[in-house]
Amino acid sequence: MIHVEALRKTFMRGTVPHVVLDGIDLHVEAEQIVTVIGRSGSGKSTLLDCLMGLEQPTSGSIERKQGLKFGYVFQRPALLPWRTVAGNVGLPLVVAKIPKQRRREMVQDALNKVGLNYAAGLYPFQLSGGMAQRVAIARALVQDPDVLLLDEPFSALDPLLRENMNVNLLKLWQITRKTMVLVTHSIDEAVILSDRILLLEKGRFIQQFDIDLARPRGFDTFKTPQFAEWVRLIHAHLPEQPNLPRVVLEEPHELV
Repeated sequence: MIHVEALRKTFMRGTVPHVVLDGIDLHVEAEQIVTVIGRSGSGKSTLLDCLMGLEQPTSGSIERKQGLKFGYVFQRPALLPWRTVAGNVGLPLVVAKIPKQRRREMVQDALNKVGLNYAAGLYPFQLSGGMAQRVAIARALVQDPDVLLLDEPFSALDPLLRENMNVNLLKLWQITRKTMVLVTHSIDEAVILSDRILLLEKGRFIQQFDIDLARPRGFDTFKTPQFAEWVRLIHAHLPEQPNLPRVVLEEPHELV
């Protein structure tokens, strides 16, 4: 479906080239959820931008199945405050000049998929953080893309809500079987969602994990020994963070 070979992306910092992606090979099959994890600045978002076509590779190649359509879910919902939920979800259809009646049908279908059909007439200020992000996912789904690219879509949510959103995304996948490429810092999130996890460090993949947790997955999956073991294994393979202050434990002083 998507085949990336020897992808290299360089940005200029003044007159000095800065390598962000350095020899990336990636193959994404239909109906897979592939997750890229890595520290800030490792090149995760740039990789998504290249897959989407927002950035062009400096060298290497990205082959996409002919006619492949992408939907993009950003870190923040970025909803227009003067438009209703339905108006925000339908905005890509307005830009695409889809007839009004057809727009209504497509918006309703997208909202049904994220469980927000009841909220079509609400405005962004009336939404919780989780609802707003589900609206953003519906907006990405409204044109029925083949691939969803998700750039840390739940990073701004509290841990309990984030767990709920993970399960909601799993339910969405069960309904649509959309191919997804996800970027996240959360190992728990990566494990619960993914078929495959790739660890990105300094622009290169340094480790791959094929997650064999049974589907369908849900809240109970978080409690299984298999889930805990995958989280432990991935933690064990994380590279050491550079330049962190060393903690020196002093001998306790004798009380006077």
